[in-house]
Amino acid sequence: MQLVAGVVQLLIFQHLALLMARAKPLNDVSSPSTDASKCNDSITSIMSQIHLLIMDMHLKAKGLFDTYAHSQSFSSEAISALCHAEHHEFPKFTLLSTSTEEDTLNELYKIFQYMNTAMGNITQEQMHLNPRNRALHRELNASKVEIAAVISNLSCVLNKRYKVPEVHMYYKVHKSSNTWTKKTKGCKILRKYEHFLKDANKITSDWEKKGEETQGRSSDTQGNR
Repeated sequence: MQLVAGVVQLLIFQHLALLMARAKPLNDVSSPSTDASKCNDSITSIMSQIHLLIMDMHLKAKGLFDTYAHSQSFSSEAISALCHAEHHEFPKFTLLSTSTEEDTLNELYKIFQYMNTAMGNITQEQMHLNPRNRALHRELNASKVEIAAVISNLSCVLNKRYKVPEVHMYYKVHKSSNTWTKKTKGCKILRKYEHFLKDANKITSDWEKKGEETQGRSSDTQGNR
């Protein structure tokens, strides 16, 4: 995947793959302005980058789900029943025909913050339940890095374009001590996440086009100098 020049790159977040996310409380507040100083000045390019990241994550989501599900020793017949996409903890991705761009950014930000915590918990649990499954660990860690990159870029747009000082998030992340519950819960979250990424990829698809148009105008301007 080709990254847009000047935008916060994935490599900056590689060290995050080794960190375990902690569960957030029900009424959590997150500040998009925390890393605003690291943002690229081109908001359009950042939004294009967000779509490219989400598109890449969407393309890999089914593979991550399949790797996870089969690593739990679930039979192929049982996966559809055990790993259905209905999960009461997963935040609703609520957008209406009247929703603004800021609404979309806020909704994306909330869900990726939730997934940052959920993916951290799933990774931690799988390192304990499947300590030798390095392939699964790599895929989960890679997803955490990508989620961190999306959150960073969403923070940039919310802070620079809309001056959003904080985002309120309402959800719970429960951690279970029961092995079976851990396995099935992780499976449901990853299935729901796959469905969410499909919708997010569609909703942000025109952001990439805007970025291409901006790059084209910039190239034309430089060529005329």
